[in-house]
Amino acid sequence: MAAMTRIKWYPPLDSVKGPESEIEIGGPTTVGDLLCRLCAEDPALSRFVHLDPGSNLVLGLMVLKGETLLRPSDTVEPGGRLEILAAIDGG
Repeated sequence: MAAMTRIKWYPPLDSVKGPESEIEIGGPTTVGDLLCRLCAEDPALSRFVHLDPGSNLVLGLMVLKGETLLRPSDTVEPGGRLEILAAIDGG
């Protein structure tokens, strides 16, 4: 059954998507598929998202469900809540 999934966006991603958005998910979907869909719907987001199929990682961002860091192959259920942050490099 389709349900709205809420996404909290952190800077600088919030400049593209706003502080929060919702997306309708019709059934369980992978994080990778969700990110591809989000980028297709809003091409400005693509500059932050890099999927590396070889290592099964999302490069450039962190996708969290609660305190759990999700990988592209992890499943997201409809009606959930995610947080998406830009990865920080350097120190």
